[in-house]
Amino acid sequence: MAQLLYLNASPRGAAAASSQAAEVFLRALPNSVSFTTLEMFDTDLPDMTENVVNAKFKFAMGADLTAAEAAEWKAIRDLVDQFVSADTFLFGVPMWNLKLPYRVKQYIDLITHPGLTFAREENGMRGLASGSATVIYSRGGDYSHKNDEHDPYDFQSPYFKAWLGLVGIGPVNEVLVQNTAAGPDAQKAAVEAAREQLESLASGTSGRA
Repeated sequence: MAQLLYLNASPRGAAAASSQAAEVFLRALPNSVSFTTLEMFDTDLPDMTENVVNAKFKFAMGADLTAAEAAEWKAIRDLVDQFVSADTFLFGVPMWNLKLPYRVKQYIDLITHPGLTFAREENGMRGLASGSATVIYSRGGDYSHKNDEHDPYDFQSPYFKAWLGLVGIGPVNEVLVQNTAAGPDAQKAAVEAAREQLESLASGTSGRA
């Protein structure tokens, strides 16, 4: 059975547009796909301590870790193992101040390490994770492309998509749920407008390519 990892980056629970859109996707998954949910704001993510930073560099250089470093590094490895073991991904990511919620950036910093989620090679970087991803971007306004040009205020999608590419995730399907700040009716309409795309992407979800 294919394993999907769903990362919910909103602290608003079912009231969030990204969560509502994700629910549409999850309900449309084939029976052959199971999923695990990682709630970014309910998960006790490790801090980036001196021990973790020391362990990161020692791991990259093949040096021995102290007992304290090894203990904290294990928590990082557990997060990485959960991530790289997934066959496919769903991310529900609201826009905060033109980019990502801070817990998403914390998670990225915790799991993105050479030798664990990417490798430096002669021809460039190679991701060590794999699988496709659907990314739901919920936004209070409209930050879609205009006149075939990228919206200059959208720092959410370019960064997140670049990171996914770095760690080996692809293809990446983006779903925009926009203008949600215009009120409850507008939020409901935004989720409904994305329903067909979400259900189509979910129905085609399978394991690793």
